[in-house]
Parts: sequence; C-alpha cells; structure tokens
Amino acid sequence: MSETNRTTWDFLADTYWYVTYPDLPALQFSPDDNVLTWKGDQTVWHISGYKNGYFWGVSSALLFDQGEHNSKHSGSPRQWSLLGTVTADGQVQITFIRSGRREDAIITGFGRMSKIGEQWVFQMQMSTSSSGNQTLHWANMMQTKEGEASWDQLPGVNYSVPSMLEGASYPQFADA
Repeated sequence: MSETNRTTWDFLADTYWYVTYPDLPALQFSPDDNVLTWKGDQTVWHISGYKNGYFWGVSSALLFDQGEHNSKHSGSPRQWSLLGTVTADGQVQITFIRSGRREDAIITGFGRMSKIGEQWVFQMQMSTSSSGNQTLHWANMMQTKEGEASWDQLPGVNYSVPSMLEGASYPQFADA
C-alpha cells in the first residue's frame, strides 16, 4: 500500500457509526431445536483512532426481539473493544473483543467501504455464537455526528449514541 493510499481512510479517526432501520434485522439459529428467529441488532462504533490502514475504538451492541423497537425491554448494550484494518481498495476486517475469558469474547466481521450517494459506509457482515445460539447480521454502518437525529435517538432502541457508549473502555497505546 503506498503512502498516498494509506491516508485515504484518515477521515475514520474520531468517527461514530450506527445501524439504520433497514439493516436492523439479524438472523438467529438455535441448534438445540433447529429454530430460526429474527432479532434486531443495533450496533454503534466509535473509531477513536486511525493510522496506516489500522483503526481502533469501541463498539456497543444491543440484540433484541423484533417486537421490542424503542421499548424499555431492550436490555443493556454489550461493549467491545474494536481493532480493524482497511486496505487501500476498501476491504475491511474488524475484530471485536470483550474483556475477560468467555466463549463469546471475540467476534470477527468482514466487509468493505462503499459509497451510498456521497456518504461512505461500512458494508459489514458477522457471525457470533452466544448462549448456544448462532447469530448472523449484515448491515451498512452509517456515520453519525452530534446534532443529527440519529445521534440522539438510534433506530430500534431507546438509546442515544452517548448512552450506548457510556462507560466504554477504549484501547490505548502503552507509553513509549
């Protein structure tokens, strides 16, 4: 990757991303009874840093039953550290890591940077196992900023971007 291409994605530093309404549905499979269930999945990222094709920050996700949009029954978000790479041509890989040693402590997502109109989006897909169930989700992660409607009221849940990220622990470099 040339130095010019490495800076293509510099704008990612200190950006926020979320799932819009059309992309909230996630498919869950229970292998115990062979049953498929539709869930909703609102995910927020704060990419706190970017350098040379690498980015890092935090992710907060809330999986909920489809009929629970904007209800108080949606539960609490689960927070993850995120570490990602983006190539010069926009291919993306992100690793989401929960603290502690748990069976669901690491999730890997794959995707690419795409444009919808004039806006860059992360077009992502992931699969995770939790409590014996397998959940698959793909979404166009759209950027949001303070002052936009999505910042104060995320689609599908009764949370704002700041409340989804409240208490998040950000990855940081050791002192050199």
